[in-house]
Amino acid sequence: FKPCVMAKIEKPSCFIGDSLKEIVELCDGIMVARGDLGVECAPEDVPLLQKEIIDESRCQGKPVVVATQMLESMIESPTPTRAEASDVATAIYDGADAIMLSAESAAGKYPEEAVAMQQRIINRVESDAHYKNVLASNQPEPENTPTDAIITAAKQIADTVKAKSIVCFSLRGSTVLRAAKGRPSVPILGISPFKETARQLSLSWGVYPELPKTGTYFSNVDEDEIFNYEKNVVEEAPDDFDLVLRNACRAALKKGLVNDPNDLLVVTAGIPFGTPGAANVIRVVPAAGPSCWDGLCRVD
Repeated sequence: FKPCVMAKIEKPSCFIGDSLKEIVELCDGIMVARGDLGVECAPEDVPLLQKEIIDESRCQGKPVVVATQMLESMIESPTPTRAEASDVATAIYDGADAIMLSAESAAGKYPEEAVAMQQRIINRVESDAHYKNVLASNQPEPENTPTDAIITAAKQIADTVKAKSIVCFSLRGSTVLRAAKGRPSVPILGISPFKETARQLSLSWGVYPELPKTGTYFSNVDEDEIFNYEKNVVEEAPDDFDLVLRNACRAALKKGLVNDPNDLLVVTAGIPFGTPGAANVIRVVPAAGPSCWDGLCRVD
């Protein structure tokens, strides 16, 4: 695995010509450093540049983090100003994958309160109907690839059948990133056999990464050992799609994304297994298992 690069955007030269587009293309993630950007640019330009960076990152499916001076007053105070709360909410409405505290939690007097307050704002915004409408009205165009077609279909299916989650099997995370780019209305469970991929995906919008024990897709292992983060083992029967689906149900249950046997999951995968970027299969399965449509059985 090569190291991933996150570009910290803090200079006005990033916005000359196609520079921003080219920077996003070359990097694995983007950080909007509003504090430094505010020093280099006029303060009234920073909100517009923030939106421009987020839009470009979303268009290319790269995770984007909005950082610095989110809840600045909480370095010294146990509560933020109303303007700061509004600023945090605006970053979420803009479509950022993540928002980051800096001095508030690193050197402030109230680090726990700052984290809790930021989480409260996130929860409130994400439960707002207007937020969902904003996301729905600002959807990047899918590319003309089989993976994009599969992900677009999975999103529509999840909305139609009221699924609890979209489950994406992915080696290097490209399928999961495409799913996050479309901002589906349900969580994305990204399952990868590589810890590096799982860690990288934790930054992306709406993604719950899971690292199973097995080296490919995920059978012939005791259920208590299937999610072992220390070492992988090689799958002995990687072509049994039914076992893949059963382990998708296990992972969703383990993450708390389903709580009823009749909850539905929309699963995407690529056959043959182990081919990067080869998402070409969609299945709708109940949480009880791929063959348990009556809700009376459980995953073995």
